[in-house]
Amino acid sequence: KNNNLTIIIKMDKQSLYNVFSQKESRKDTTNTAYAQRLASFIKRYSKFKEEEYDDWKWMENKDDVVQFIREVPNTRKNKNGEYAKPSPTTQIGYITPIIEYLLQIGEHSLADDYNKVKIVIDDTIDKNYISNKGITPTQKDNIVSYDDLLNYCDKIDEELQLLTNKPLKSHLDFWTIEDLGYLKILMRLYLLHPSRNEYATLRFINLMDYKKLKAPEFNYVVIGQRKTLLSITNYKTMNKYHNKLIELKDKQLIKMLKDLKKRRDEEGKEHLFYLPKTRKPWDNNNLCTMMTEYSKKFLGKSIGSTLLYKIVIQEAGLNYNEAIKNDDIINAVKFNEILAKYAKTRGHSQKIQKIAYVVEQ
Repeated sequence: KNNNLTIIIKMDKQSLYNVFSQKESRKDTTNTAYAQRLASFIKRYSKFKEEEYDDWKWMENKDDVVQFIREVPNTRKNKNGEYAKPSPTTQIGYITPIIEYLLQIGEHSLADDYNKVKIVIDDTIDKNYISNKGITPTQKDNIVSYDDLLNYCDKIDEELQLLTNKPLKSHLDFWTIEDLGYLKILMRLYLLHPSRNEYATLRFINLMDYKKLKAPEFNYVVIGQRKTLLSITNYKTMNKYHNKLIELKDKQLIKMLKDLKKRRDEEGKEHLFYLPKTRKPWDNNNLCTMMTEYSKKFLGKSIGSTLLYKIVIQEAGLNYNEAIKNDDIINAVKFNEILAKYAKTRGHSQKIQKIAYVVEQ
């Protein structure tokens, strides 16, 4: 027991969640993810050690825990059919909830010991990231050209047209038509304003109502008579970059959004995207699942929002690098402005963008 809370002994998922959720500033989705990850880790670790753990005391054996995190192979085979050691990113995924748990129960000194290891692993990730030009091995297997993305959009249109014109449609056909309509909007949105998975939770709001908000809490498509805006408040780096407000200029995208808003107004709903089967609004995982499902179907590649961002950035980045190389200041300024717009949409600095995303070839 510390001054502020009673330590929960059990190490099951719900008990872990109860500990994590006592930090009020942390998102509930993060608390859930930490609890799931730590519970899974404890299960693996206890099986490896052939011991049962009823409390957090196993964390005190930091060197042994860290060695397990870094050296014991994954339980699933990689693409080469091998049980490889966890990647640095996976190691961070294990060690972070341990640190956060220890901080929450007041074990600050032990948390600091783990954090010293985390800092070194983070630096390893950064160095690998830069040396690999911002592309992870998995992304390297799935990356396509910008032209391929444009062809992908055409394939979505063709499939949508084919299903729409089908004489006798099943309920699965109707669900697919709805999903493809969403995907068509998302692809245009990501190609013009590449960002993370937060587009999954977009809601419609009229400009007049938006102006009445003291502090936007959700992610919005703001519809006015003369302006259409993206207002992104709930996203990964929001604490650093705050609300992202972007005016949409593309006429086709604006029309698609306004047509969808008209449907939502008739239904009395505000979210852009709903699951066809349950009619529940999307979360970030739904967006990721759909994007990878259809990219595998049409391209044979698994392309989520992060990889899509990198492909779009590369196109602008290559043009920028070419202009720099040719001492073409006019085009260099032009493409740097495009990169700046993308960095703002994504919610990170241009320095990070050019280190981690712009690939020199």
